[in-house]
Amino acid sequence: MKKSLMTLLFVFCCLLLIVQTAEAAMNVRIAVNQLNVRTGPGFTFAVQEKVAKGKQYPVVQKRGEWLQIRLASNRTGWVHGKYVQTQNEAIEIKKQIQQPVVCQVDGLRIRKGPGTTYAVIGYVNRNEKGTATMTQNDWIYVRWEGKEGWVNRAYVANAEQNSEQMTYDTYVQMLYDNTNIRSSPSTQSPVISKAKRGDQFGVIRKEGQWYVIQVDAQTIGYVAEWVVQVTQTSAPSQNQTIVGKTVVIDAGHGGKDYGTTGVNGTIEKMLTLQTVLLLSEKLKQMGANVILTRSDDRFLSLSERVQIAANNKADAFISIHYDSALNRTASGLTVYYYKSIDRSLADALFGPLSRLTGIQQRGVRVGNYHVLRENSRPSVLLELGYLSNPNEEMFVVSQSYQQAAVEAICSGLLRYFGK
Repeated sequence: MKKSLMTLLFVFCCLLLIVQTAEAAMNVRIAVNQLNVRTGPGFTFAVQEKVAKGKQYPVVQKRGEWLQIRLASNRTGWVHGKYVQTQNEAIEIKKQIQQPVVCQVDGLRIRKGPGTTYAVIGYVNRNEKGTATMTQNDWIYVRWEGKEGWVNRAYVANAEQNSEQMTYDTYVQMLYDNTNIRSSPSTQSPVISKAKRGDQFGVIRKEGQWYVIQVDAQTIGYVAEWVVQVTQTSAPSQNQTIVGKTVVIDAGHGGKDYGTTGVNGTIEKMLTLQTVLLLSEKLKQMGANVILTRSDDRFLSLSERVQIAANNKADAFISIHYDSALNRTASGLTVYYYKSIDRSLADALFGPLSRLTGIQQRGVRVGNYHVLRENSRPSVLLELGYLSNPNEEMFVVSQSYQQAAVEAICSGLLRYFGK
């Protein structure tokens, strides 16, 4: 009996050693220059040091999109998975090709390398043609007229295809609420978004009985021809409608006012600032006159925030916040307004925000907040998720959600100013 017990113990120790060895063998290679290593799994955690591109580190654990790596002297830190490459990732070898392609969207980013971690070195617009010479995973290297670089293959098409090409002069309007927008032209393919009756989307092209539509700035989807109405009328969401408009963006809290603190340590005042800086950059690119109530970690009274909107005669005032509740299961995104004249702005923003995936929608509600109640300019307050919910906290701090939320807000403003 004692011999059998010793044998079992020996086997268990061997298995434990194998598991530990396997974990230690899982390394990551840093994919960008001077990557921030943080004290916790989120962009709001402090930067403890920077690591160089090409360096390799063993992985200790993974939490959401964040990886804890082991540094020198047995120290640990957290890096975002977007900026590293795991050794066990299947890396496709670059393939040489020679294929004419045409851009399917406006403002497609040209990057220095095959991935979103590489720098943007230029842009191309819809219907620009080029020659693809190389592919790697979901990326292709294209020589356009006067510029060249890597673009995501989802946003270009073979210029020699005979599929019916349609420009943004053509739109589809949804006939029903909760219309499914799918990832491919089949009723069996995954639903990537839902649209409401009356929503309009630009048409990229037609494939059989399906329209390929521009869902938002970064997403292309498919909708069946039997659930839409085709119109040649230009949709309101044209960038020209926002050019020159003054948008005041308010990062909630700041300085001595921390706002709420998430279960995993996310500080609201820092996350609102992060979101606002992303939103500001995007709106400036679209031609808006952007004014921030704060661009750093400083305290502002509520009256000062309202006064900034009044002094600059804001065409729209947007206050960014993240929610909290004693019930840790509470979740979702809410758009608040106070005066009836603000309702159209709230509705316009909620349209694209309601199509965000991975987060519940709490709708458009009246909110008796100072920055809305005392504001003479069209104003809304956005609660973009619950930091008191540990799962939602990890989701809303992710770069993917931050970018998606910013794109949705921009789309909502285009819709609002286009009316």
